[in-house]
Amino acid sequence: MGAVHGQGTHAGPEAAWLRPLEARPDATSRLILLPHAGGSAGFFRDWPKALPPDIEAWAVQYPGRERRIKEPPARSLDELARGAADAIAPLLDRPTAVLGHSMGATIGYEVLRLLLADPGHARALVHFFASARQAPHHPRDRQVHLLPEEEFLEVLRRHGGVNAEVLAEPDLRDLFLPIVRADYRLAETHVPTPVSPPLPLDLTVLTGTADLAVEPAAAARWADVTAGSFHHEVLPGDHFFPAAQLPAVASVVTRRLRVSAARPG
Repeated sequence: MGAVHGQGTHAGPEAAWLRPLEARPDATSRLILLPHAGGSAGFFRDWPKALPPDIEAWAVQYPGRERRIKEPPARSLDELARGAADAIAPLLDRPTAVLGHSMGATIGYEVLRLLLADPGHARALVHFFASARQAPHHPRDRQVHLLPEEEFLEVLRRHGGVNAEVLAEPDLRDLFLPIVRADYRLAETHVPTPVSPPLPLDLTVLTGTADLAVEPAAAARWADVTAGSFHHEVLPGDHFFPAAQLPAVASVVTRRLRVSAARPG
């Protein structure tokens, strides 16, 4: 990992990786959000409205999208994790939680492994929220990124979360599909860091009742990943339930983060 530039600041090349969703200098804790395959920091734009003033939210921005559209995409999921971890490290001056949605949960897990390699970060990292994702050590047989275009599109439609206009408009589809397919490739070819030793923090899994992409048993295996408390919260909705159920999701995150942050380190 790169050098830490000073606690509570955010300057230098790593700044491209993180987007502050709303500056809250008096917040007592931070929440770092990592988006799904094909997603961007903009997926979390409404989160500050749902979070209380004592939580400051930051979203990770992957290369090749939004303000980083001219940058080449990452070559591996480990590259994404390293970039995000280097950017997050300077912010660990107060209790911090990481939430990853779908592929973002896999990246979040690897980010935490990198950050926790420095014992000085363990006190600040208090909670991990894995949203709509199977545990890293759960076998994943299907290689969606290798599917022909129509079958690949059908998977995206079935999971939800993709604007129908994007899939219907050829120019937009040609721009979007290579990005999301490349992200699927990163996630599906990634070899995860072993889950032992378990993470020294609390962990909450969030799943949707109608999510066709994540089996409940696969999500429940996140319990093996933590040495702290484990909770599994099930909310109404499909794979992208956080967008439709934001107030409920934010309520769970707030409650769990506050408990973890208050626990003596």
